[in-house]
Amino acid sequence: MQNVAELLRLIHNLIRTGTIAAVDHDTARVRVTSGELVTDWLPWIEGRAGSTRDWDPPTKGEQVVVFSPGGDPAAGVVLTGLYRRAHPAPANSGDVWHRVFPDGAVLEYDHAAHHLRASLPGSAGLTASGDVTVSAGGAIEATTESTLTATAAGGATINANTLINGNLTLNGNLSQPAGKKATMAGDVAFKGAVTSNGKDISSKHAHDKVEPGSGTSGEVI
Repeated sequence: MQNVAELLRLIHNLIRTGTIAAVDHDTARVRVTSGELVTDWLPWIEGRAGSTRDWDPPTKGEQVVVFSPGGDPAAGVVLTGLYRRAHPAPANSGDVWHRVFPDGAVLEYDHAAHHLRASLPGSAGLTASGDVTVSAGGAIEATTESTLTATAAGGATINANTLINGNLTLNGNLSQPAGKKATMAGDVAFKGAVTSNGKDISSKHAHDKVEPGSGTSGEVI
């Protein structure tokens, strides 16, 4: 009878469901509560763990399955990802990949609508040691409630007609190549000297050959 009881215990321990009781991120181990049993620190099954590796640690209270080779829970491994009433499925569409994080951040891709969505309660960063290319078949729109800053050590080029709905301030020089022209329909106010072909034509400029009457003065001095 003792051998039968021991055999039944081992069989019962082969596969057990439970919930995460504690997580050790340094060792990548968890403890699981299953009935009256609290396991030792066990590894969990990750998506990839070779030269390509994932890191997506389980959270306390997550429902899991413990597989124990030979029925020994001390040698068990933990399979995560079982929904439960406290942590139900965050989506109900067969077309959607959806990830919810504890801080409320959401990543979602709908392959039927071909739409990728990211909702972040904080900041985001992208760093690349090489080029970054963004290409869109439709419009690209950037909106911010604060400021927008772009820094380009090698300069910036805009290959498009450009409309600026606001004031424009230059902290540098403005140049235009020969053969091109500028047209302004409104008033233009200058502070400082205005030159044409190297000669001052601002408010205090002078002409030569000036004579009283209705004659025409000479060129700008």
